[in-house]
Amino acid sequence: MNIQPAQHADLPAVRALLDMERLPASDLDQRAIERFLVWREDSRVDGIVGLELYGEVALLRSLVIEPQARGRGAGVALTRAAESRAAQMGANTIYLLTTSAERFFRARGYRNIDRGDAPKSIQGTTQFSALCPSTAVLMTKPLRQGG
Repeated sequence: MNIQPAQHADLPAVRALLDMERLPASDLDQRAIERFLVWREDSRVDGIVGLELYGEVALLRSLVIEPQARGRGAGVALTRAAESRAAQMGANTIYLLTTSAERFFRARGYRNIDRGDAPKSIQGTTQFSALCPSTAVLMTKPLRQGG
């Protein structure tokens, strides 16, 4: 297992994983790929997670693990790596939208909040305002004491 920042050459693999799970990819380009972390086994990209930073808040997006790589801790490891990266970059709270992984994230300390309670910076993201369905659950987690 090896988690590292995504490279430009990873764009097709990241898009394929997003497509596989029917997750939004229309905003993903060569510049946006740099906001993703990848889980590699051998040279294959078997997992991804995206992170967008907006001052003291961050948006975790698009956690996907290849079916054959599931059950090996990739999802947990990628989530922790994204949280750590967000905290290192100055975020004190992380948010996410999900239609299918609410239980996974709740087990990792996230809690549901009303979409109207999201900070304006999160509400203004393409993920929140256009790409994720209005039925997606908004969840949050403090990254630091008092966050």
